Amino acid sequence: MFEKKERKGLIVYLHYNREARKLHNFGDVVYHSKKLRYLVLYIEADRFDETLEKLKKERFVKKVLPSYIKDLDQNFVGTLEQEREKNILL
Repeated sequence: MFEKKERKGLIVYLHYNREARKLHNFGDVVYHSKKLRYLVLYIEADRFDETLEKLKKERFVKKVLPSYIKDLDQNFVGTLEQEREKNILL
């Protein structure tokens, strides 16, 4: 049966957009900005370090950054009310 695997995101900046299709071999390309020449790539967590090093060595890659989306608090329910309560108490 299907088993969910942990994935991590990478933001890959390119010199030219035409090399973007080469990155499909590394993982799943979720978003590609042609104007700003970057893409968001998701790879399996257990292959994260080795894939990061491989991508840094590629000639068509300008810069590689890890995505911090998992570290952000994504619970937005009641956020405005909590901010109002903090301001009233101050």
